[in-house]
Amino acid sequence: MKFAGYNDPFTAIADYYDALMSFVNYPAWVSYIESILKLNEIRQREILDLACGTGVCLEIWRQKGYKIWGLDRSRAMLDVCRRRFDRLGIDDVRLINADMRYRVLKGAFPILTCLYDSLNYNLNIEDLFSCAKNAHACLKPDGIFIFDMNTIHCLRDEWGSNRYERDDNNIHSVWRNSFDAETNVSSLRITLRIRHNGRNLVLREHHEERGYSLREIGECLQAAGFRINLYRHLTFNPAQENDIRIMGVARKC
Repeated sequence: MKFAGYNDPFTAIADYYDALMSFVNYPAWVSYIESILKLNEIRQREILDLACGTGVCLEIWRQKGYKIWGLDRSRAMLDVCRRRFDRLGIDDVRLINADMRYRVLKGAFPILTCLYDSLNYNLNIEDLFSCAKNAHACLKPDGIFIFDMNTIHCLRDEWGSNRYERDDNNIHSVWRNSFDAETNVSSLRITLRIRHNGRNLVLREHHEERGYSLREIGECLQAAGFRINLYRHLTFNPAQENDIRIMGVARKC
């Protein structure tokens, strides 16, 4: 559903996304993924991050000595990502503007990641399967695909149909959620009011995420050619339907 006056996701707010997500402990996420890589005896140090956004995790991976690639559908988010590495004087990061459902780099990578519920933006199982098949095609033999997803429980019961406000320095944001129980789709309307260079800006975006059952996720990844384990996020405990966020660890068969 489109809302009049609202921009597509990850367009208008791109320059302010990192400020809005400043509460996320990205180094902890990367450390957790390194534990997954160690557990799975992955020793190669090259990563393609699908839906890489503004490149926060890419920067952390590079600091750890990994060769990094990023792919994102949003030009605006990739522009922020490029500026990040330009400021750092880093010119060896490969960034690709493409849709993770369709772009195929055959057999190129030992490690793929897709983080911060990016896969939930696939609003039907066919698109989720397309992402999984593309990820499978991108991986080297026995490569690994690591991703997280919000659960139906998260979108229905935690996000629900709520409204809340936040202040992040000079950004005042209003978040309005609604949940459709028939489709398991959560609709989020974000409004930012920003004081910038003496002017007041108002930016609006509309986001939608779909929740999938653990069975649907597992069957989709298996059909794409993976062996799949699902964990409660930031743990190695088996995922449950009432978890808020789960982590998928998929090995290419």
